[in-house]
Amino acid sequence: MAKLDYDRLPKFSELPIKPGAPEGSSWGVFGDDDQIGCFNFLTPQGIVEAARLVRQGKVFRLDNPINYASPPLGGRAVTAHTVVSHENLGMLGFDDLLDNYNTQEGSQWDGLKHVGHTRLQAFYNGATVEDVKQNRKLGVENWKDRIIGRGLLIDVYRYCTQAGRSIDPLSAEKYTVDELKGALKAQRSKLKPGSVVLVRTGWMQAYLNAPAEVKQAMGVLENVHACGLEASREMAAWLWDNRVAAIGSDTFAVEAFPFDFQDEGTLHIRALPLLGLSLGEQFNLEALAEDCASDGRYEFMLVSVPLYVIGGYASPPNAVAIK
Repeated sequence: MAKLDYDRLPKFSELPIKPGAPEGSSWGVFGDDDQIGCFNFLTPQGIVEAARLVRQGKVFRLDNPINYASPPLGGRAVTAHTVVSHENLGMLGFDDLLDNYNTQEGSQWDGLKHVGHTRLQAFYNGATVEDVKQNRKLGVENWKDRIIGRGLLIDVYRYCTQAGRSIDPLSAEKYTVDELKGALKAQRSKLKPGSVVLVRTGWMQAYLNAPAEVKQAMGVLENVHACGLEASREMAAWLWDNRVAAIGSDTFAVEAFPFDFQDEGTLHIRALPLLGLSLGEQFNLEALAEDCASDGRYEFMLVSVPLYVIGGYASPPNAVAIK
């Protein structure tokens, strides 16, 4: 594979490059048949460079356990875990059975067919509704070996609170591009092309520490409130121009929630159908953030292997950060 020349790719201000494609879309940048979007920014050379970041052999699992949220957030189904015994076969053995599992029940990568552009009736790279429904395009199986490379933690919650901003993570407070840049500067970190960015907003810590009655209420979508990134054109431009391969977070929806599902300016619309940028939600970044603050190293090798589900709309990340 030829080395990707990040500088030759169009800037956000130059999008779209394809006639008839919507404003702010990367359709056609990686070819008319592309199905992985910004994961193209992850290259074999980047994997080799990321492997050099492993110095101590420390491994941090970034998924929460299945059913970590009780009840599941926003009204999603409870995953039933039952045990199948093989004693009827005359052997001592058991299998797991997970029933009613929703791939967005907890920690997840949003697939590129998870959210489309309602007005345009289209998904990333112009995929049609029928392309998605018939499993012709954009399934998560296209990611089976793609999410490996340099990870970078931006602890914007730590930065903002230390700078004197009082934040209630269980509200729809927004983090700006300038605050993300400020956190990077404070961490002495550099956002390099081809990075998977993980943003610690403080929401997961606040949710896990919340009283039982608060968690119970958040089982209804209308009661879910979460801090997150601002859904601005500037945010989309910053992510694209820095060649961010994906952006994960410890909050409910990456962007501040609730938001208007009909608003074309949401980060979900700017990222998924327009830029082909996957959003990672409800990651657990607490142990990783503590270690990064301790040793001052916020970059690491990230390995994420999604479920190999043909036509899948989303997947748990099955992700580890290795330092």
